[in-house]
Amino acid sequence: MSDLKAIILCNNPLSLPGIKEFLFYGKVGALVTTKSNGEMQFLLQQLAEGTGVPILKVDKKNYIQEISEAIKAYNINVGLVMTFPFILPKSIIELTEKGFINFHYGLLPQCRGPQPILWHILNGDADGGITLHLMDDGIDTGPVILQEKLPIGPTDTYGILQSKLAHLGAKSAAILLKILSFGSIIPSTAQDETKAKYFKNPTSENLTISFKTMDSHQILRTINACNPWNKAAGAKLNNWVFGITEAEISNEVADNNAKIGSIAAINKEQGLLVKTKDEKLLKINIVYLQEGFFSGARLADFGIKPGDCFD
Repeated sequence: MSDLKAIILCNNPLSLPGIKEFLFYGKVGALVTTKSNGEMQFLLQQLAEGTGVPILKVDKKNYIQEISEAIKAYNINVGLVMTFPFILPKSIIELTEKGFINFHYGLLPQCRGPQPILWHILNGDADGGITLHLMDDGIDTGPVILQEKLPIGPTDTYGILQSKLAHLGAKSAAILLKILSFGSIIPSTAQDETKAKYFKNPTSENLTISFKTMDSHQILRTINACNPWNKAAGAKLNNWVFGITEAEISNEVADNNAKIGSIAAINKEQGLLVKTKDEKLLKINIVYLQEGFFSGARLADFGIKPGDCFD
């Protein structure tokens, strides 16, 4: 492993624990992020301080040329992709002796696509995880090197699951370092295409609550998936669109005669309680408005009252 040098392509703090593993052992030849991501540039500079590892800043026009030149200039023999937004052509993938390995922060092949954390929560999956696979000319289709799973709890938000996966990424990176030390052949297993599903970037419809069609658990999953990825899940009340950032199922009993989506209570003592399709009361704890974040009960200050009904 003494001659191992990786080029790491990244664009999200999620990747930092995994990068740290490779930096600790001196196995990074270059780091690459996007020109537009000032936060990531700053974090990488802090992480790589004193290592002498260059940080390249690329955009959609020059990334192919910049990465190609860096591979040759820094004697790179493996590429690692951790949350990088640009697609790598086959010409780049084939430039390194050991190819390129993608850190997919989701389970493959059942959750392909650019936002696996979000979709695992939206779909109500029991598990999330991280999959390391060799890259080919498809999207998340290459053979799997290793996969680590973790359970998704009912209160896990996007941010909480992302944090868990960041730490799991460090563990996976440590295992990958050992695998890469065995030789030029990287053991891997082809993905089962019969289980493959691809999820595109979500639309506003995917991130909007419908009290008429969703039960309480579906609503909570939507809210959790959007926190903090989208700040909040969209909701509509009296032709007013705003966001719901946090909610829980109340122990109070819903009125069987009340309309689905109707507000059962809105006060400091009970909070904001809304009847759901499955005859439960959803307590809305935090909402996001143009004016800022507020407790659900504060909607009373904007004229919302019991009996008003969410769409």
